[in-house]
Amino acid sequence: MYIHTDLFAVQTPKKPGAPCGDAYAVFRDEAATTILLADGLGSGIKAHIAANMCISRLEGLIRMGLSVREAFALVAKTMNDVWGKGDPFAVFTIARILNNGNTTVLSYEMPAPLIVNKTYCQPLINRVYTLEKAIIHEAETTIGRGDGLLLMSDGITQAGIGKIFPLGWETDGVRSFIQSQLPVERLDGEMLARKVHDQAREYWPKGTGDDCSVLMAVNRRGVIVNLLTGTPLEKSSDEEWVSSFVETEGIHLISGGSTAMMTARVLKKRIQVAETIDPITPPAYQLDGFELVTEGLVTLNQVYHLLDEDPSDYPADSVAANMAGYLKMADRINVWLGQSKNLNSGSIEFRQQGLLSRWKIAERIVSRLEEQGKLVVVVTK
Repeated sequence: MYIHTDLFAVQTPKKPGAPCGDAYAVFRDEAATTILLADGLGSGIKAHIAANMCISRLEGLIRMGLSVREAFALVAKTMNDVWGKGDPFAVFTIARILNNGNTTVLSYEMPAPLIVNKTYCQPLINRVYTLEKAIIHEAETTIGRGDGLLLMSDGITQAGIGKIFPLGWETDGVRSFIQSQLPVERLDGEMLARKVHDQAREYWPKGTGDDCSVLMAVNRRGVIVNLLTGTPLEKSSDEEWVSSFVETEGIHLISGGSTAMMTARVLKKRIQVAETIDPITPPAYQLDGFELVTEGLVTLNQVYHLLDEDPSDYPADSVAANMAGYLKMADRINVWLGQSKNLNSGSIEFRQQGLLSRWKIAERIVSRLEEQGKLVVVVTK
């Protein structure tokens, strides 16, 4: 089962209108969702630059193929080397949540994370040790469906220091506050992150404070959509290609007449053209066992343009709108992109209408979906 991680973030700078000295990022790959939070030394421009440099380096190292532990160790060494020297310096946390819920959290001089579910909140059980001057928190846990992980900067835990609380709100104070909001029927990550942030701001005396960041990650069962478009280069691969597609968990969409006929042939099923009243989009097909089967190139071009629109504005009885709706609904989209050439896609009539070839429009659809926070996995043959 694919578990999807939603991230809800609330962040404000020390001074209204100034750059925030905290920074965060979230990115997804086939295996996991990775969340980064960094707190630059001080506040304002210098802290903002330091935090963003830290985030950029961590993300770059992980995307290059380093494990989170390797990336963490390299950046921690850099921070230890520049500690107290006036160079850009930031403390940081990495949380990597695998698609099955298994989670690793590594923190360099940051407040301890909290595990939250519908009934209780508690600090993540950490292994704590020192690395030169720094205090490191290291933990492994499993976050199930409906459960969450809260990360925060020290602007939250130090709120009210010396005024309301001797040492600030502290992690245990945040834990107690969250516990007071429980139990609930469903964990609302957005509301919880906002409440923690706003309470911390109230504890800071007017005109004082720090950059404040709260990140709340909540796991849920993810929605998977599988899109098959195009046939393999080698006809001998058709059966394997179709089998891998139909055996994958989730909703199944097919785009392309040749692709649909290949699928019907391999599965020994009957295919027929569906009745339609849409004057713009080519008609769909009916193929038992699949949620949607459409024409290819024209429909995909229309889907691309619909992805930026509000689904509530989609035209009724439109095959392209239906496909766009499935893709917008999905958390993970697996795209089987066949590499065989469509002889019609390069014709002057299609270019005259501004229609991109299947490969080009599929590439644009993938990019647009990724920009919208979707995990997209492309398989080619």
